[in-house]
Amino acid sequence: MMVMPYSKDGSLRQQKLNSLQRIANGLEDIHSQGLIHHNIHCGNILNHDGYIRITGLGLCRPANVKSSQDEYKKVYGVLPYVAPEVLRVLEYTQERLPPYHDIAHDKILAISICKGLRPKSDYKIPQLILDIIKQCWDADPLKRPKAKELHNSLFELYYSSKNYKSDQEINKQIEEADKINEKFTSSSLPYNGTTLSYTTNPQAVYTSRLLIFKDLPEPKNAVDDKDDDNSFKYSGN
Repeated sequence: MMVMPYSKDGSLRQQKLNSLQRIANGLEDIHSQGLIHHNIHCGNILNHDGYIRITGLGLCRPANVKSSQDEYKKVYGVLPYVAPEVLRVLEYTQERLPPYHDIAHDKILAISICKGLRPKSDYKIPQLILDIIKQCWDADPLKRPKAKELHNSLFELYYSSKNYKSDQEINKQIEEADKINEKFTSSSLPYNGTTLSYTTNPQAVYTSRLLIFKDLPEPKNAVDDKDDDNSFKYSGN
């Protein structure tokens, strides 16, 4: 017989939903102080014993502060996490696998993001969660949820998942996703034993840096409905 401690936070899936809504709650707290983080990416989000901490506040500043002409020309960040309209500002001024891990984080990627390229998963994601992801990635900033809206949506999904009811739509979608994902063999996933194993392009940069790109296209959403199955690999094409 194996005796294990009681896990009050439930399954890994529930923990992920809980972590997401805690991250959204942290962003809501930052925004409630009239601040904008300016540098959100996986490397700046820490998790310890269920506590989520948002770090990397070096670029955080009040939302109503207007940058000087020189500062306006400088955008810092991790390219795969920078919003397309922020990338395009530069034209007028002269996370399973990390997003776009196998391609260079250069102007070609910036152009592709502006044209609608978004990270895609190699496994099935419940549609209700995917809908939230796509809303956060909308090319129109006004159509993205505010931090409070995002927190509320994720909390509702987490609560429904934690207090399991088979008739809840999120749980139906989770079961469907689990069945599809179980069909993957160990050889089809980028794992070596218990370690995630993959090759990163030497020009894929996941630390904040100065980003300067010119002649970028107007941001838009992808028009290919095939991405609804959220099943293709990351690609720069």
